[in-house]
Amino acid sequence: MYAELLIAASLAAAAYQDAKDRAVSDLVWIPAGAAVALTFYSFYAEGGAGLEFYLMKLALIGGMALVFTVLGSIGQADGIAIAVVAADPYALSPLAPLLGAAAVAAAHIAYEVSRGNARGKKVIPMEQFLREQRWIPKAILSGDSRTEVSRDVNVARDQVEASGGADALVEVSYGVPTVAYIGVGFVAYVVYMLLFSYSALAALP
Repeated sequence: MYAELLIAASLAAAAYQDAKDRAVSDLVWIPAGAAVALTFYSFYAEGGAGLEFYLMKLALIGGMALVFTVLGSIGQADGIAIAVVAADPYALSPLAPLLGAAAVAAAHIAYEVSRGNARGKKVIPMEQFLREQRWIPKAILSGDSRTEVSRDVNVARDQVEASGGADALVEVSYGVPTVAYIGVGFVAYVVYMLLFSYSALAALP
């Protein structure tokens, strides 16, 4: 149970930061790291029963998150959050938390689409781009010039910020707060377990 509560603490803090700033501090993952250490100790103390499945789940899902992060398809914090959810010792996790995250994502994206923020690409002033962290840059537009930026979401914003074109326009798409979705989904899952399946939760590390 304590491992899940530590993971929930990390993801709740990360969700708040992602929703607010689209950036997550490395420090928020410290409780999740402690949860992993606690889980390994618990498996070791109980003779290793269940450790193989736990390692397989962690390696498979964490490995997939790492690949997508390296390819630039998701942000670094997104990849860490997915791996952290996989570190939950409950056998049905990460299925239940990710289903919750999907429901939160669907509701939020529908809201943003209704406001016109998440409908394909749009062009905004550089000043707005630098002020609002929610945009993923695709290209810098200056006069008749169009400069494509990296498709790697982990470096694209840095490229635009380093361009120095204060009067330029930026072609962008809406960047969803994936960590926030995952965090809210996981916290909702833990609350549900506390209320309706406490015995199963209490049996976990």
